[in-house]
Amino acid sequence: MRSLRPWLLVLSSTLLFTLGLPNERWLLGFAPLGWVALIPLYIALSEAETYRKGALLTAVYGACLHAASSYWLYFFRDYAVWTIGASTLAYFVVYYLLGLCLVFLPRRAGIARPLAFALVWASFEFWKSSGFLGYPWGLLPYTQSSLLPLLQVADIAGVYGLSFLLALANASIAELFLKTAPSSSLALAHWGEPQISWTQRRKRRIGAYRFRLSSGVALPLRQRAGYFGLTVALVICVFGYGYYRLSQNDTTINTLKTLVIQQASDPWMEGAEAAVEANMVLVKKALAASPEKPDIVLFSESSLGYPYKDSMPWYEKNPRNDPFLPWWRSLDLWLFTGTPVVLDWKDFSATNSVMLIDPKGQPDGDYAKIHPVPFAEAIPFYEYPWFRNFLKKAVGLEAGWTMGTKEVVFDFATKQGTIHFGAPICFEDAFAPLCRDFVLKGADLLVNLTDDSWSQTRSAEWQHLAAARFRSIETRRPLVRSTNSGVSCLVDRNGAISKVLPLFSPQWELIDVPIPRPVTTLYISFGDWFAALCLLLSFGWGIMIAVGDLVSRREGP
Repeated sequence: MRSLRPWLLVLSSTLLFTLGLPNERWLLGFAPLGWVALIPLYIALSEAETYRKGALLTAVYGACLHAASSYWLYFFRDYAVWTIGASTLAYFVVYYLLGLCLVFLPRRAGIARPLAFALVWASFEFWKSSGFLGYPWGLLPYTQSSLLPLLQVADIAGVYGLSFLLALANASIAELFLKTAPSSSLALAHWGEPQISWTQRRKRRIGAYRFRLSSGVALPLRQRAGYFGLTVALVICVFGYGYYRLSQNDTTINTLKTLVIQQASDPWMEGAEAAVEANMVLVKKALAASPEKPDIVLFSESSLGYPYKDSMPWYEKNPRNDPFLPWWRSLDLWLFTGTPVVLDWKDFSATNSVMLIDPKGQPDGDYAKIHPVPFAEAIPFYEYPWFRNFLKKAVGLEAGWTMGTKEVVFDFATKQGTIHFGAPICFEDAFAPLCRDFVLKGADLLVNLTDDSWSQTRSAEWQHLAAARFRSIETRRPLVRSTNSGVSCLVDRNGAISKVLPLFSPQWELIDVPIPRPVTTLYISFGDWFAALCLLLSFGWGIMIAVGDLVSRREGP
């Protein structure tokens, strides 16, 4: 039974974390689980006899967590072998590397073990969410979606500030469940070496960096109490800042009357004409039911399936019963919609784009998605014929979209003044640096057009929103989401969610989007500085330990 203990602990941690995230039962997640989800994993790693055992435990944990919390990736059309299969295998390797770090640094940090654990965890969540292969899903802070005051600190430290706080809380509580350390429990850095006294330890040139706690042994009582007290104090400070921030009255300088259209049809499965008709039906219903005229109409990602710029003659005559362009001109409205933009018809290279269309039906600017879904929308090294042929024959994958190269901020004039908005497409609103770049270029509003209808699950829709709402808090800019099937809503500058449309159902909503006076937050100025600091401290700490080991080997016993 003892041999099963670490594996049961790892599976327990997987279950707690999965249930803590937004899921089919709790759409905003279950916040209390975020404070305890890592405790079983922490105990298992503290009791691991070797680095390899700790790394393997963490690898199994990571693969199971990814498969359980992102199980809806299975429904990504014909790409399930990559989206859920290959990604689960990849995360087994990724979390194996994490496990080496989580055993090495905390175990070697001595009485600073909880702090080292929190630094490594925050660094890891930052690292796994960055770059082309970044996947900012399943982060520890997303378990806290129901605690709005706690989330407000993101405008200072970003989402990874909460990663650190929650990991530290888990580690501090976990120490209470480990067996009490005897006075001589500090041992040499290498596995199996004899214990030495405190006096001997002080004589070492590198000092405390060369020592670790014995396997499965808790910190001394004073240190445990200190870490627990520090965690409580930090939580109180974070909540205090959150309540203070929520109590502030923000000045509204403009209002954008936005008609959000959620057509609940798949243009790739049902055809471009069906998608256009579905949007037209909802617009007609909305205009007939509302006495107020919107400033702008929002369709979702890929709503105009045929490239609008090159297919305007088609839109002049289709749908056959009520052609789109003549009908649109009669409305005298602006439209913001998703549509492809073809770069080269010879090889049909195209971008997944959003486009602003004026009341006369003419394009007035577009933005091409910069961060595509890896292997589904863009494939690395696809420009090489041998690799392209291999993927086509062995897997059946095609190139997908061509990536965009720059952020675009749209200027939209209203009676009260000009509104500048950035438009992250699809899952781009989950990437903090990209949304920050929109704001740095002048955006005072974020508009997200997306299509998560393929997921077929409520949890996928709400997990996406859990990530996206942090962009509003970090930048203090409102976010409007117009989606194919959900979650279409308004997120204000404090992350509060309103005007939520029912999922997987044809719906419309006329939303008055308040545009507050732009402010510059610490996050806007310095980005993920806190995550970078955690990464730097973790790396530097590890280097100091490695240098200490090298010095001790040269000096001999």
